[in-house]
Amino acid sequence: MENLGLFTISLGAGFFGSYYTLFKLKKDKKNVQNEEKELLELEVIEGLQKLKSQAVSKNPEKASDTYDLLEIALSHDILDITVVNEEGLTIISTLKDPDEVAGQYSGVFQTLNKIMGNVEKTSIKSGEEYIYISTIEKNEMPFYIIANSNIEMDPIDERELQNEVIEILGQYI
Repeated sequence: MENLGLFTISLGAGFFGSYYTLFKLKKDKKNVQNEEKELLELEVIEGLQKLKSQAVSKNPEKASDTYDLLEIALSHDILDITVVNEEGLTIISTLKDPDEVAGQYSGVFQTLNKIMGNVEKTSIKSGEEYIYISTIEKNEMPFYIIANSNIEMDPIDERELQNEVIEILGQYI
């Protein structure tokens, strides 16, 4: 009988020890996941701050504090937006180095416009990404909006994007 009692106590202690160890491991795993999530959030915030600094006007007194190109991109689930003139020179962009993108896609759009005639907008699907190129006018000067997105935009979103970009374009030209 003594052996049975000792066995029962040992078995209970073993189960309790195993349960406690599993509980502690689960708690530690949850803490590590929370720390990783916080680090990722900090990285995203730093990245957005760097990206936002690229979209701020050269004249801060004319720039809006509440509504700039980065906020437009985020509100429309767009990866990046670049606004260029007819020659392909960048006016504003959410990219750090938009010159190559601006030159390539404005050239593509101008070639398409020469072939088709009177093209107002086009969309290009490249792998998983969509590239939208559309024309806008500000002060009777033509500009191209080059937007890169992971999702397909509907015509209403495209029109909203154009109107919002036109609103802030005046701060940069």
